[in-house]
Amino acid sequence: MKEKMAIKMKQDSEQALYDAAIEYALQAGRLIKYHLGNKGKIKPKKNAFDLVTEVDKLSEDFLRGKIQEDYPDHWILSEENCGQDNAYEVLKNHNSGYGWIIDPIDGTTNFIHNIPHFSVSLGIVKDGKPIIGVVFNPITGDLYAARKSFGAYLNGRPIRVGEESTLAEAVVATGFQASDFQSGSRVIQQIDKLAGKSRNIRMFGAASLDLCLVASGKITGFWHEGLNPWDTAAGILVLAEAGGRVTDKDGNPYQLFHDSLIASNGKIHDELMKTIKL
Repeated sequence: MKEKMAIKMKQDSEQALYDAAIEYALQAGRLIKYHLGNKGKIKPKKNAFDLVTEVDKLSEDFLRGKIQEDYPDHWILSEENCGQDNAYEVLKNHNSGYGWIIDPIDGTTNFIHNIPHFSVSLGIVKDGKPIIGVVFNPITGDLYAARKSFGAYLNGRPIRVGEESTLAEAVVATGFQASDFQSGSRVIQQIDKLAGKSRNIRMFGAASLDLCLVASGKITGFWHEGLNPWDTAAGILVLAEAGGRVTDKDGNPYQLFHDSLIASNGKIHDELMKTIKL
C-alpha cells in the first residue's frame, strides 16, 4: 500500500512539473513574440555564425527566475549562462536529482531573420535521465510535449513517427555546426553521400524542432554533430515517446553528453547511419 502511494505521489509531482514546464514555455514564447520587432543588440558568441540577441537573454532570465522561484532545489543548465563552459562537464557534476536543461531560443539565426522556425526548449532530467520535454514554437503556436512513459503530443494530440521503411522514401534533415560552417565541412561530405539516395534533404536550423518534426512524422530522419544538451534534452524525449530512435553516430543509445546524434523513425535508422558514415 505504501509503495503504491509513493508511486502515485511521484506521478503527481512529475505531472505538476510537466504542467509547469508547459506554462513556462508558453510565457517565454509570448515574451519572445512581443520582441520580434525589437531584437536589441545582436552579438557573436564563439564566432560570426553563432549569435545571441538581447531577447535570448531576456527569455533565459525569465525561465531561470521562474524555475528558481518555484523549484529552488532543482539545478539549471542553460545556453546563455552556461554556454561558455563545457556543458558535458557541467552535466557530470549534476548527475542526481531534478534538473532543467533550457534553450531560451533554439534557432536564434532564424529568429533574427524572421524565419518562423525557432523554439523555447525545456528538458527536465531526473538523475541524469530525461523525463519531461517541452518544445514551443511561438510563431506557429506548435507545442510539442512529452513525459516519460506517457506519450508525446502536439497541441494536446498524440503523435507518432512516420512509417517510411527505406531511405529512398525519406525526407531527412541536418544542420551545420557553427564551428564547421565552411566549404568541405563534414556535413557537406555527408550530404554528398546521401544525395540521390533519400527523397530529399532539408536544413531547418533548430535542432529541438527538427527532432519534433521526426516525432510527428513530417520528416523521417535527422542527424547533426556538435550539438549541446540544451539543443537535444527536450526533443529526444518527444521523439522517443513518439516511437522513434536516437543514437550517436556509432549506433549507441544517445546520451546528453554525446556530441553526435542520429534520430529517425527507427525503420530507416541503420540505413541512414551507414550512408552518412565518414
